[in-house]
Amino acid sequence: MIILSLSEIEPRKFLTPWGNEKGICYLGKTFLPIDVHATHQEAIAACRRDLEAGMISIVVDEGDRLSIWWYFSDDLCHQT
Repeated sequence: MIILSLSEIEPRKFLTPWGNEKGICYLGKTFLPIDVHATHQEAIAACRRDLEAGMISIVVDEGDRLSIWWYFSDDLCHQT
């Protein structure tokens, strides 16, 4: 499980099958936002459930809330 702050990510727009989506690249992987939590405890519990279900997710601390981002693709981070 990885917990990042806003200063560690750079939001980008990606073209997905659903249209233009807000996402982030982290370590060459594209992540899309899926959920928001009010506390670290809630976000960590949600991330653990994702990991147990076989999903790759990260937590981003946005100051007033914590968001969960799911791994989507490797390929989108290399788009120009």
